[in-house]
Amino acid sequence: MSDVKKKNKCDLNYNRYCQYFNTTIIILVTVFIGIVLVVLTEQIKISMNLPFVFVSSLFSTVLLFSVFFLINFHNKMKRIMKEIDKLRV
Repeated sequence: MSDVKKKNKCDLNYNRYCQYFNTTIIILVTVFIGIVLVVLTEQIKISMNLPFVFVSSLFSTVLLFSVFFLINFHNKMKRIMKEIDKLRV
């Protein structure tokens, strides 16, 4: 495969992971804003133990998965950039 084709393939992969990265950030911000609105409008009071524990555990789960995916996508993007730098185009 020629270097130009490899570079084009790497560019496509980079763009794909960049979209995943941005989508993960948008989901994380949306969930955070939703939880803040729920607490501010007092639909779930902090003094209510069961609903608050449920919401905080849900947010923690989303946060952990988001951070995992962000790190994973960022590492893949860095690896692709190194591959592109190695090519002679």
